[in-house]
Amino acid sequence: MKSGSSPWVRRMCTVLSLAACLAVPYSVGADEGPPPYAKVVLIAVVAPLSGPERQYGIDLSNGVQAAIDDANQARSLTDFYWQMQSFDDQGDPGIAQQEAQFALVDPRTAVVIGHLGGQETFLALPVYHQAGIPVIIPTASLAALTQQGYDNVFRLCPPDTIEGALAARYVERTVKPANVAVLWEQDDYGNDTATNFVNYLKSAKIKVVDYPIDVDLKDLAKTVAAVASQNPDYLYVTGMSNVMSKVVIAVRKAGITAPLLTSGTFYSNALLADKAFGSAAQGMLVGTCVPPVQFMPSAQVFQQRYEANHGRLSAYALFGYAAAQVAINAAVVAHTTEKQALIHELGADVFRTVIGDVSFRPNGDPLDPDIYFYRADNGGFNYVGSALPNPAVLR
Repeated sequence: MKSGSSPWVRRMCTVLSLAACLAVPYSVGADEGPPPYAKVVLIAVVAPLSGPERQYGIDLSNGVQAAIDDANQARSLTDFYWQMQSFDDQGDPGIAQQEAQFALVDPRTAVVIGHLGGQETFLALPVYHQAGIPVIIPTASLAALTQQGYDNVFRLCPPDTIEGALAARYVERTVKPANVAVLWEQDDYGNDTATNFVNYLKSAKIKVVDYPIDVDLKDLAKTVAAVASQNPDYLYVTGMSNVMSKVVIAVRKAGITAPLLTSGTFYSNALLADKAFGSAAQGMLVGTCVPPVQFMPSAQVFQQRYEANHGRLSAYALFGYAAAQVAINAAVVAHTTEKQALIHELGADVFRTVIGDVSFRPNGDPLDPDIYFYRADNGGFNYVGSALPNPAVLR
């Protein structure tokens, strides 16, 4: 999942015209309009909706819209009528701040779902905090997002610090290696995951050596040679996959055959489709917050319905649906869409979603964080297990 700074998807926002920007409503899915006298409540989705990664933002919006459609279909005459407005942050932190302001223009907006990029989210959060509106972060794992003391921020995926520790716990308990090499990209995500992975293994008295990788891959050959001389019996590679996939290829070309675990950014079928990486990645494990929907009865009906309308269910659509479920259920239980009441309800309750029960710690991180492990095999990912048991997963 997306964490640190990166380019993430562009713009089709709300009805607003400024000298610097024309914002146009972006709708995913058909909306026949509210019935007479219904109280219309908006969910703002802020994500990349144009550019090379636009599909991620569109998938997120599709997931949110599907949850809204389900809620509206099941509503009684006195229930809220939900609508979505999408805003394109273009995967740019500066534009994300601007889009955050646009998303708050309509007073009917009760909840924000977004952003996908860690840095985009980080710079937008002060805008939402000042406005006192609840924000549900679907996938961004940057640890700093929930370290600012904001009471209006809630996150579905574990922070990258927890991801690293859970990955190490899984390795220590299932593999029991004696000599581990950790290669990590020198950015926030790579540093957070690697630091906590290394610290966990050291506390378990396992030998572990870490190797920082420059984002421009300087001295890569020298680093790979050092890893080879260590002769590790296990490898952990973490960071942005567009950079660190090249490290995996270099490691395998150097003849280092130790079993390999990678972080959540590697959970990508498109990445496996690359011939050079796909060959190097054969048999590697990936740890991600995306649960195995095929083994979750609670998600089966949604998956079938979604894929009939939109094609293959992606992680972003899944988490978009879950985020909207949380937002809508909070309003239903609180009997209001008043922002402070929603913030209180989000922090106090347990919400049943397609990814299992969701509740939050006081800082907004998930109360019961988990990651799931998949093995790369012949161009696809096969589910292996999870760091911690999830009752919603029947395997």
